[in-house]
Amino acid sequence: MIVLSHYQARCLLDAADACQPVVDISPDLGRSSTTAQPTTSGADLAGVNINWESLREIAADKTGCYELSESGWQRIQVMSELTGRLATLLPTTGPPALMLSGALMHRVRGIDPAQDTERKLAPLGQLQGRRVLDTATGLGYTAIEAARRGGAVVTVELDPAVVEVQRRNPWSTELFEHALIDRRVCDVTEVIDELGDGEFDAILHDPPVIDLAGDLYGRSFYQQLLRVLKPGRCLFHYVGNPESPSGARTMRGVVDRLREVGFADVKRENSAFGLSAHRP
Repeated sequence: MIVLSHYQARCLLDAADACQPVVDISPDLGRSSTTAQPTTSGADLAGVNINWESLREIAADKTGCYELSESGWQRIQVMSELTGRLATLLPTTGPPALMLSGALMHRVRGIDPAQDTERKLAPLGQLQGRRVLDTATGLGYTAIEAARRGGAVVTVELDPAVVEVQRRNPWSTELFEHALIDRRVCDVTEVIDELGDGEFDAILHDPPVIDLAGDLYGRSFYQQLLRVLKPGRCLFHYVGNPESPSGARTMRGVVDRLREVGFADVKRENSAFGLSAHRP
């Protein structure tokens, strides 16, 4: 798999302009590094010659990631037949982010998705040997990191288009390979009925923005989250920037509804743009 963004393409173009015979470059959006050699026709990378025209096109697109396939370079984006939304992989200086019809699903200003993931998981504490529910897989970064920490993760993604983007994202590979990750492609508001009372030691609830999230911010769903969480255990709920007008409004409503259904110790986790709560 060779996947490039404007960061890697620009590096290769700059190396050619500087007449560098060899340049360190990543063939997979920064997950690994190898060397490339600029030539008269393009750049030799991982046994493939990439022509300069393709590199210039990739370098000019600041919002797309491109994979090399048998038919040439393809932008990693999928139109969802289920939701009608366009799922796109957005390059960052770290792992790429997910966009749904232009709405970012990760924080990218002053932070990359890997750092964002660390902050979301921090309130959940020790995960080794514990069962974790991840209600909205997205690109799978939180599920992957929770599994790396020894958690047995059930992660649920609604949209098959997002799953296709996962498969084409080098940073999501472990989502399909890690033995501790149980992936499910379905509506979490429906599948949660099948989960047992107190089945999980931790819940990571990271829904899309409220306008795209359907029932995931609703009282009924919060009642189900409380039911499947073990007493004394923690929920982290991502909400969005609490300093923005929309984030502040959403935060107030979420706090009220979590308390109404029985969650205790509901408190803001400002650095993670969310809040934590416990089942008494």
